[in-house]
Parts: sequence; structure tokens; C-alpha cells
Amino acid sequence: MNIFRLFVLILVAFALQSCSQPKQLNIVDASVRLSPVDKNPSALYFTILGGDQDDELLHVYTRSAIRTEMHESKMENGMMSMEKLNTVPVPAKSKIEFKQGGKHVMLWGINLKARKMAMIEMRFSFASGKELIVETPVTEMNGEKPDERKEIGL
Repeated sequence: MNIFRLFVLILVAFALQSCSQPKQLNIVDASVRLSPVDKNPSALYFTILGGDQDDELLHVYTRSAIRTEMHESKMENGMMSMEKLNTVPVPAKSKIEFKQGGKHVMLWGINLKARKMAMIEMRFSFASGKELIVETPVTEMNGEKPDERKEIGL
């Protein structure tokens, strides 16, 4: 067998192997936007990429905030409303977006350390028992680095 055929067979074998790899549950594009009013909650946005099995997001939390809650904003009868979410289904191989105007996580009382470091560790707990830890950038609403001198209100 010549070298070219061997090279093609190796490439095909690697391609087939990568296709059969299990798809892992993952969190991407996470970011915290600080509320311009310190006593109001800030928001966490992110995308969940579902794995090979159905799952369910149970809780999102951090040690850097007093409280977190999952919510969903909806437009109904021309009025925007928001409801608390206890869990969020994550079907296999799905893409669930937490974004402005839709699903999001509210964070109350983000501490000064997270503001100074412009980074916060978020933990995502799933019904399967999986827990994902994501280092998440923290910015002001306009996308700029947080003002460290600003006093954090509760």
C-alpha cells in the first residue's frame, strides 16, 4: 500500500472516531452584566449546549452573590412579564440561550472582590448530578470593566 492511501485511511479513521465521540453538556458565552443601580439585581447570560442525554438545569449559584434566581421574560398581550423558573429542561443536543429579553439568571449583592477582579465563578447544577464551574467575566451594562470605587449596595 502506498503512503498516500495509508494517509487517507488514517484521516478517515480519525474522522469516524471524532464523529462517535459523546457530546458533552457545556456552558458557553457566559457573562455577568452589573446593574447600573446597585440595589437592583445584575444579570447572568449564557448558552447551554446539551449533551447526548436529556438533562435539566436545577440551579445556578455563586459564592460571590447573596442570591441567584433563574427567570424568564415573556411578552404577553403586549405586556412584558417575568416569571421565576424552578428548573430548565435541556434536551439532548439542544442549544438553550439565556439572553436579554428571555431566560436569564438574576444575581443580588455581587461582592466587591468579583467587581475588582471583573470575574466571577458560576456553578451550574443539573439533574444528572453534573456540576459545571465556569469563570465568567463581569462587566458594566455598557460592556466596560466594573468601577471598583463604586459601593456595592444590597
